[in-house]
Amino acid sequence: MMVLSVSKFSLFMYQVKESHARLNFMATDKDHYRVLGPTRNLKDTVENLYTAVHKSLVMAQEDEPIFLNDFLPEDRRRRYDFISGIVTPCKAILFTHTGGAHHLHFLWRVSDLKTESDLLSEAHNIVKGMETALPVYHSRAMRRDFVQSFGRATGCKSAFLRGAYYRLTGDSSAASTTKEAEVDQRVSRILDDEDPDLIWDLRTNNDGRPEQYKDFLQHCQQYINAAVETAVDDRRHDVVVGSDDVVTHLATALSVRDLHEQVSRRCPEGAAIPSVQWLRIQFWPRRPTAKSASRYTGRLRIKFMVQARQLRANHIDAHYAFALFRYEKEFGIKFRDHLNFASLDDKHTIKVGEPHCPVAAVERGKQVLVAKGKKLAVSDHDFTRLSLSPSVALIIDVPESIEESFHRGKVFVLFKENAFHPSSPRRHTAELKEILQGLGPVKPILLLYTDGGPDHRLTYLSVQLSLISLWLNFDLDFLCAVRTPPQHSWKNPVERIMSIINLALQGVGVMREEVPHEKELKRCNSLKSIRDMAEKIPELREEVIHSVEPTVELLSTLIQRLKLKEHSFQSHDAASEVNIDLLLKEVLKVGLFIRFSFV
Repeated sequence: MMVLSVSKFSLFMYQVKESHARLNFMATDKDHYRVLGPTRNLKDTVENLYTAVHKSLVMAQEDEPIFLNDFLPEDRRRRYDFISGIVTPCKAILFTHTGGAHHLHFLWRVSDLKTESDLLSEAHNIVKGMETALPVYHSRAMRRDFVQSFGRATGCKSAFLRGAYYRLTGDSSAASTTKEAEVDQRVSRILDDEDPDLIWDLRTNNDGRPEQYKDFLQHCQQYINAAVETAVDDRRHDVVVGSDDVVTHLATALSVRDLHEQVSRRCPEGAAIPSVQWLRIQFWPRRPTAKSASRYTGRLRIKFMVQARQLRANHIDAHYAFALFRYEKEFGIKFRDHLNFASLDDKHTIKVGEPHCPVAAVERGKQVLVAKGKKLAVSDHDFTRLSLSPSVALIIDVPESIEESFHRGKVFVLFKENAFHPSSPRRHTAELKEILQGLGPVKPILLLYTDGGPDHRLTYLSVQLSLISLWLNFDLDFLCAVRTPPQHSWKNPVERIMSIINLALQGVGVMREEVPHEKELKRCNSLKSIRDMAEKIPELREEVIHSVEPTVELLSTLIQRLKLKEHSFQSHDAASEVNIDLLLKEVLKVGLFIRFSFV
């Protein structure tokens, strides 16, 4: 009798283990489908009960399931009534899966024109597609076997082995004890932030102990309050729900690393400095309702966000153009010790505001660093007379193989006033000459990669003459220039740098200084009219250039705080007309008599 009882119990435990380990629906699962018709004129009590469900159902597309368990009451006794009495404003299907450790309920909207048999047939396919997204529950014995087996062989701590098991298998089972749950939560935070020092930081800042980084946080808040006047953003502030606090947008530091460096310089010598990741978790969470928000302390009412934009079009010659770029890169790898590889492009124009009326240096909509308790703004109009064009040059560190990155190297940024220092092929060539000379002895091979704009279009005679003059001036053995296909400037490696530059420009309000001939300048409404006025008043040219010099110095200072890996960004002065003319006169060495245009 004892043997029979033990055998039955063993068989029962094996079935329980198999049920918990199951990742997919089985034929024996009790799957239940219910077609719900649209219900009109709901009572207020019923409508309030299912308001969140109805909003999610209407916003979702047809045949897009929503997980109904997220809307269920916490009280188990009320869950059954919630599911049994559910009503929807449109035709929908309720699916209940009861074969796992918990009942799972899904709801999706369907077409009113389909029959019930067709809907149930399509529902089966939808459920099959949800199998991989269902939570998985493993038994304690399965986790224990994994930890014991790999723990003996590797000597790794059991907490990290449990973390590896959860992440590799997708196990959603709860921890065995409350203490184990706390340890697992801390290990998950260490793995997410990739900072093993967090375990030390958290232990030394427990309640009842002296706070190690109190001085650092105080200097950090002082830095934010002192620099709050530089805030620029069209979104004024975020209100903290349930509190009178306000989280206001502030573009003070360029990044979390830059904020850490700026505050560290303010701290006295010998002060305790935390890690960058520790500082990050002191921010206000980007989405307070998200699950990840529990990892932020909110002690610093600031948050940092970066906007991303990517849109790529197709072109019939894209494959051919990309093949040329690959050949150029392979050529660069072969002769990497004997060449310079430059990627060039102009960033979007920066508008310069009128005196005492600054405007944002970048377009609206950027998400920037924010601080608590302040509301600041710049001019809400975008009409300006003057503007700056940032020219960006990436001198690529050519890797040893084609699989490695071509987005590493030294970055140079030049700010040019558009009225009298417009971008042109001859100006780009003169500026590239000065950049290469500043790097040391010029190498015999020069590779260029640019977009297809008018300043770099290789079919234009002005571009060809500019490249010839550079080739003659440096006495190069080989010069290769390749361009991107139309609407594919994203392929240019220097385009990756533009998003980094936005970090420096996103929180800046810029304006020019007054000029002696201010009345005459205000009569001009375009760059052409400013140039025409300068022909009548020659002094206006230098006055306009000097009026934007403080702005150029400000932007150059911010640019120099940026880094691309281990290389800091460098700012450069725009090429003078004298240097441009001297460079282009190199063409005369081959007997070409050309009238150079200053357009």
